[in-house]
Amino acid sequence: MAHILVIAPSSGLKELFIEASLKLQQEITVEIGKEQEGLTIAQQQEKNGYDVIISHGATARLLHQHCRLPVVEVHTSGYDMIRTLTLLQGFPGKIGILGSDSILQGAETIGTLLAMPLAFFPVEQEEERLPVVQQAASQGIQAIVSDIIGQAEAASYGVHVLAIIPGQEAVISALKEAKRLGAAISRTKQQHMLLTGILSEYEDAIVAVNDKEVIQLVNKKAESLLNIEAEQVMENLASEMHPLLRFADMIKAQSSPIEEIHSVAGQNMLVKKRLLYLDGKPIGAVAICKEMSGLRQLENRMSHLSFTPQQSRVHFPHLIATTEEMGETIETARLFSKHDTPILVYGEKGTGKQSLAEAIHNESSRREGPFLVLDCMAIDEGMAEELFEEAGEEGTNIFTLAKGGTLYLQDVGSMPLVLQDRLIHLLQRCYSMEQIDHLQSSASSPRLIAAHFCDLKSEVEAGRFREELYRLLHGGVLRLPPLRERKQDIPELIRWFIVSFNMQEGKQIVGVRPEVTARLKEAPWPENIRQLKDVTEKLCRAATGLFIEGEEAEATIQELFTVPEPTERRKPEPSELRVEERVHKEERKQMLPSENVGSGIDITGKTLEELEVEIILRVLKEENNNQSQAAKRLGINRTTLWRKIKE
Repeated sequence: MAHILVIAPSSGLKELFIEASLKLQQEITVEIGKEQEGLTIAQQQEKNGYDVIISHGATARLLHQHCRLPVVEVHTSGYDMIRTLTLLQGFPGKIGILGSDSILQGAETIGTLLAMPLAFFPVEQEEERLPVVQQAASQGIQAIVSDIIGQAEAASYGVHVLAIIPGQEAVISALKEAKRLGAAISRTKQQHMLLTGILSEYEDAIVAVNDKEVIQLVNKKAESLLNIEAEQVMENLASEMHPLLRFADMIKAQSSPIEEIHSVAGQNMLVKKRLLYLDGKPIGAVAICKEMSGLRQLENRMSHLSFTPQQSRVHFPHLIATTEEMGETIETARLFSKHDTPILVYGEKGTGKQSLAEAIHNESSRREGPFLVLDCMAIDEGMAEELFEEAGEEGTNIFTLAKGGTLYLQDVGSMPLVLQDRLIHLLQRCYSMEQIDHLQSSASSPRLIAAHFCDLKSEVEAGRFREELYRLLHGGVLRLPPLRERKQDIPELIRWFIVSFNMQEGKQIVGVRPEVTARLKEAPWPENIRQLKDVTEKLCRAATGLFIEGEEAEATIQELFTVPEPTERRKPEPSELRVEERVHKEERKQMLPSENVGSGIDITGKTLEELEVEIILRVLKEENNNQSQAAKRLGINRTTLWRKIKE
């Protein structure tokens, strides 16, 4: 019987495989892992005697590329397409279907039956996937339904992806195919294992490579003698694994056998290298190493700690905004993305401050650079030594790590005063020589976006935040409303949380009953969007059918109303805002030249058109009134730039 390994990208798909294996009376091993995690599991399991691997979607494609075992992909059916499109009924944006001709033909019929306007994008070759996604995005497609595109791949184009989750019919078909393939492989594997077993137990060390110098065989003695592990070096270049295993020149010159004596860790070793031939042509080489004395450890492994910038995947089309206030906030953020002055983002926890920062980064000219998140609440004195040190010729700090990109200062108001002083000093050192009238990023310094849950001006007045640091960071201000003030967005947010849950867990939920949505809109949501996401996932897990039903949701909804609704902060009166604006202007007049780096764009009481003109003027100033360069940075032509200035 074939030995089958299933790498299920979700727990729901795992359950379908278990049910199908019982029906077919086929023994299988099922592991849960999505994309890179699934690949890691598969590579670890390959040594355990499996004949074939089954997986789905982007995970299956990744296994195809990097696993030695054959991979059977679960192909979706028309039933799966119906379930996916049902979830999108009522979606206001453009919907595209991406896949093979067979997928598109079925989708066209289903779309007609459901009265849904769809755009179709055929893809037959693997390398066509991302260009087609880019083409769809350029045509205004906001949601793509596909079984071959992952969320991470489409995120860079600002497009939502709904994976077509396979049902039991598709799973049974994949198991049958794997069973047939695995049986044939199993017979061949037995013959191969017999030969490998003989070589593995040979008394001398043996390492064999193909004609590309890629390792194909390492026996036990070679592992011990050369201090390598077969499972780690297989399919790698031999010369990179150990200095004795260099075959490239020998294979290229088709030279005669070589015998050499090498000293390894103070011990002598005889190494014999020979070419391997098939039909008179060299197909690889083999090294036979005989130990001439005791073996010592050859190398000490070293590791080093490095900072890794976070991958930013949120784009403006991913942000939900059906309320006027949220829509204006997003449009203002788009304008801010056109220049490099710092931005302060205010909002309660869970309102999506980091998502907005990622969208600004991905819309800016720095999108190819790193997006580095610094959790200011977690920094202590020890970390500050490394993060805030002045970078020398070989040194590095938080600003050099984020060079050319965006540095997101999370919970900046929670930083202790002593560390705020160090940050102020570093900001002045990194930015003051570039443009002294306001803090402005260049290619050698990151763009700054700082976030906090309350207005930093009040923290300055309370003595908990340095006024100088406030001025440095106060370039533009964005405020994210709490969820209780944008409840019109709740249905659309729930829709995309369900989409994400379906893709992660392999479930096939297509919607929420209206009475459940109505109750959710009544809840106080003290933890905002983050809490809504957690609650939606909890409701999805409790759902037993295609819809989230009222009875199944009741217990979870009741819990929401046991939490006291937070007290809304009083909004300042217009007169107070004008006073604050005058104070800011007075502060800027009094700053010394080395400190005068905080002039910001005040959005109070301004329309989007007024903000747009102010930003254009700011960028023109930064580009020394070079209209061509300013237009390039703003992503508009010179005629449009001139017209907006005149307006």
